[in-house]
Amino acid sequence: MGKWQEIGRLLRSPTIVPVLHYAASGGGFALANLLLARRLPEREYALFTLVLAMMNLGAPLAAAGLDGVAVRGGLRFDLSLLGRACLAASVVALALGLVSARYGVGLGAVGMIVVSSAAGGAMVVAAAEFQRQHRFALSLALVQSPNYTLLFAAVLVMVMGTEDARLPLLVTTAGFVAAGSVGWLLLLRPPRRMAASSRIPWREALSLAATNASGTILGQLDRLIIPYVLPLPALATYGVLSAVVGSLFRVLQRGVGYALLPRLRAAGTVAERRRLVAGEARVVVAIVLVGSLVIWLATPALERWLLADKYHFSDALVLAALFAGWAKILTAFSRAAVTALADARELTLVNISGWASVALAVGAGVAGARWGLAGVIYGVGLGWLVRGLASLALTYRYLRTAHGPDDR
Repeated sequence: MGKWQEIGRLLRSPTIVPVLHYAASGGGFALANLLLARRLPEREYALFTLVLAMMNLGAPLAAAGLDGVAVRGGLRFDLSLLGRACLAASVVALALGLVSARYGVGLGAVGMIVVSSAAGGAMVVAAAEFQRQHRFALSLALVQSPNYTLLFAAVLVMVMGTEDARLPLLVTTAGFVAAGSVGWLLLLRPPRRMAASSRIPWREALSLAATNASGTILGQLDRLIIPYVLPLPALATYGVLSAVVGSLFRVLQRGVGYALLPRLRAAGTVAERRRLVAGEARVVVAIVLVGSLVIWLATPALERWLLADKYHFSDALVLAALFAGWAKILTAFSRAAVTALADARELTLVNISGWASVALAVGAGVAGARWGLAGVIYGVGLGWLVRGLASLALTYRYLRTAHGPDDR
């Protein structure tokens, strides 16, 4: 009976709910990529992978840290905030458009990157406010809706028989615009929460943005490095590998800190923080161990059945992707704790270590290219590992001393 009680307790864990949401959308993302990889020519799928990476990079960057401020309860949502949020998102989106143009993706793709990034930034800020309100289902539905849109786009490509990457990218862009619009329409409906002031704490926002940006860039860094150091087909191979092996870790990485962050923020004692972290750690470690084994055993079958042997992953590639995934999970825990507990000065220190890990990942990824795609993945994974360990050092201090926001 004790075993079933333990299983029931794990299923009631606040981490499980967001993880299940992320699992559903992550499954949609993975399936969409597998369908597109099977249908599109290798070069078109490589282009799709690169542009989609830019879109996924743009949305959280364009939030400009306002999502972090919203989770911490520091924003009043009104038309004035919407205008300033959209202005900040547009500036970031245009900058990202200039960067993407240097990859030679074409003017149409650059335009879709700019539009999806600006709309995605608005979507992320709206979802963060729903997260602060503990309206997790609505928040997750918003932030994960582009993955379902992508699955719809992939099915559309299969039905229409097109071999052009522009169709799924255009549908994905429309998904970002729809999600951002719906999120803000819901937030601006009365009654609205009225904060003490309509002033935006830009210093705090930019500090949080810098913390988040380094992790966001790390998340897409493989895709940004590969076109420069390896032949273009390697990017297509990585896109499929990420769908097959990386999906589990992408789901956990996002879901782990989702419910943990606001609960750590509200925790009033060291003992309560320890209890929260230890309980969720047990859940995630169990999922990672079982999931890694399933991935190792199932990958050959997926190559044969879903990809029709169009792509092949060596054991070295699968191991590299598993290593990178484990490092990302470590980072997700420590990042959630840092965002919830650290003050502005400590966030600055975390920012420095975060950007140092990005620089390390770039250098290690480029150097690792001499060993092929696996070398690039290990190099970027090293950056994730260093980022996670650095944040963990600060997190540990909050778990062993009475030094949290409610203990001072």
